[in-house]
Amino acid sequence: MDTGKSMARNAAAMMVSQGMTWASTLLLTIYLPRMLGAADFGKLQFALALTGMFAILVDFGTTMLITREVARDHSRAPAYLSNTLALKLGTAVVAFIAVMATARALGRPPEVLNLVMVFGIAMGIFTTTSFLNSFLQGFEQVHYQAWGLVIEKAINTALVLALLFAGFGLTPIAWAMLAAGTVSMLWSGFFVLRLARPSFALLSLEFMRDLVKASLPFFMFAVFAKIYDKIDVAMLAAMTSDTVVGWYAAAYRLFESLFFLPHIFNTVTFPVLSRLSASDPEAYARAVHRGFAVLAAAAVGVCVPLILLAGPVVDLLYSNVAYPGTAPTLRILALALGCMYLNTMFVMVLVTSDRQGEWMKAGAVAALINPAVNYLLIPWLGHLGAAVTTVITEVMLLGLALRACPRGIIGRQETRALLRSLLAGVPLTAGLLVGLRWGVFGAVLLGMPLYLAAVLRLGVLSRADLALMASAFTAKLGRQKG
Repeated sequence: MDTGKSMARNAAAMMVSQGMTWASTLLLTIYLPRMLGAADFGKLQFALALTGMFAILVDFGTTMLITREVARDHSRAPAYLSNTLALKLGTAVVAFIAVMATARALGRPPEVLNLVMVFGIAMGIFTTTSFLNSFLQGFEQVHYQAWGLVIEKAINTALVLALLFAGFGLTPIAWAMLAAGTVSMLWSGFFVLRLARPSFALLSLEFMRDLVKASLPFFMFAVFAKIYDKIDVAMLAAMTSDTVVGWYAAAYRLFESLFFLPHIFNTVTFPVLSRLSASDPEAYARAVHRGFAVLAAAAVGVCVPLILLAGPVVDLLYSNVAYPGTAPTLRILALALGCMYLNTMFVMVLVTSDRQGEWMKAGAVAALINPAVNYLLIPWLGHLGAAVTTVITEVMLLGLALRACPRGIIGRQETRALLRSLLAGVPLTAGLLVGLRWGVFGAVLLGMPLYLAAVLRLGVLSRADLALMASAFTAKLGRQKG
């Protein structure tokens, strides 16, 4: 299978898995708070948030590094698998001890400590799954990862809902989540072992030392990203009211959910770029140009509707009466989302050209600037100040990443693709505004076809691009039904 068809197959599988993730998240978002009650739901969220913070330590930045290195040279996969497994065993133990000590130091009650214990074990399971999936990505076998995610979400949703309706409490629900994650880990492990076999003979202290050194920039950026991504809510809570935090959190949740397209794109494209960067510089440059055009078109296609339809969407999901500050916040965050879409390509270029250290430095700057700007703007603008700070941070990261990219990779073709995508946004805007008389769905059904036609007419994307994805997606669904 050629590169284009492989990417299309992987992208189609990721789209299906993402749909399953949305459905699962929606069901649990509805039923967990309602059936657990505010107090128990808060305990669950605390345990998940705390273990999520320490999961960075378990991963230690190895996931993206392994994808890149395995994509460049498949023969090194057994060595990476053996040595990284040994490292992760150590980091998982350290992280588990640290998270339990932190929960005890915070004076959490026994029920919460039990939750933290279960999710502390799950932390190792989930990070191991991500680690295994990095090998599948490196071998460009992402469809196995996608179906593993579908299985995990199906089992997790079914077990959790069954336990909820049967009247079970928090701890059984936590064990159910752990069980679903374990199934996903075993699924990914099965396919990884078909591609690479670990061996004690391949263990090497020198290899591990080099692995830790190479992973450090990825780890540090993850730490910095966690700071500038989460500090806004904490500062809002300290400087405003719970109601204002709720307005912002509701908008931010929608904002985060719309990053699925770059996530899919990165998962599918990054291993291909890693391989081409080491073997075919000309094909690598063409892939970068084509990829940026896709992301530019996606950025405008998502951000323009988000700005124009924020009010009706918030009213549909939450009610503008209950959340009057959410829609304005969402319109501002849409600008940050556009920057994040474009930055996806720049980050892949930096990593595949071995310039991840520059990205780490950009993250460090963001982790310093973001809290400072929040401190200045939140007292003045409240939740809108936090949203503006997010935009400033993402614009700054975009500029720093662009500056750090190798000369000649990002240039006129990318500028042209972005400008043409923005031009295609004119008929999109017109279609959305006219279609609004029939509600949100009417606006989307009228606006998006006009945008797609404009994108094709202006040459941002080609019919071949769309046909390739459509054929792969149709084939995938056909095999599923069969």
